Amino acid sequence: MKRVDGTLLELAEEPGLWLPPEPSHAVVRADGFCLVTYGRSAWVHRVRLDGEAVEPAVEEVRALLRARGLDEVTWWAGERSTPPDLADRLERLGLVPDDPAAMTTLAVAAPPAGEPRVETRRVETFEEHLTALEIDWAAFDLAPEERSRRRAAARAAWPLIAADGRSAVFLAYLGGEPVGFGRAVYAPWAGLLLGGATVPEARGRGVYTSLVHARWRESVARGVPRLVVSAGPMSAPILERLGFRRLGGVRLLRDRL
Repeated sequence: MKRVDGTLLELAEEPGLWLPPEPSHAVVRADGFCLVTYGRSAWVHRVRLDGEAVEPAVEEVRALLRARGLDEVTWWAGERSTPPDLADRLERLGLVPDDPAAMTTLAVAAPPAGEPRVETRRVETFEEHLTALEIDWAAFDLAPEERSRRRAAARAAWPLIAADGRSAVFLAYLGGEPVGFGRAVYAPWAGLLLGGATVPEARGRGVYTSLVHARWRESVARGVPRLVVSAGPMSAPILERLGFRRLGGVRLLRDRL
């Protein structure tokens, strides 16, 4: 069980390494860390450094960002990261807590609690995929010009996502209208929950729970009856009520060039 827990913890702490394929998705595997880029976003995962190597690694990441025309990155300092005081060392180097400043890693290996009360369907077409993304963008109140740019990127990414087959997106419907979405990527050990959102007028009606159950059923169908996630402060308490157990925590530190 400890070996399984360690694998699930590592999976939960490195979501950027498991993102669905996209033309802009890249992973730089350096000595002691991985830099993940996805569009204009960047994360440092799988940090395994000696204490003396932290400052040189920060400078190396900054150089990699500049070479790619990026100006900020978030370091994930989790239970598996080394040195153990990585987050404190990063703060002393000028990095600041991100928003959110911390995530909780969670896992479930049995059917989640609660009842799926809302219709859910797996996304099968680009149009459905775009509908899910529009719900996500609305939740984060993205500017119209940014949404336009992301629509073009989504169209380019869709053939790669469909061919890859590792991920699944589900839409939730009320009265025949799409009101929420949830995404997961299925690794050999578990399904990794990678985002979801519900439109404001549909909240409190079981959409979130139904989407968790949809992704659980998919994990069972794929022969990996486990789900893991790095959850923010709003999602973590809900998932714990659904039977997810805490694996650990991750501190997020942002570096702006």
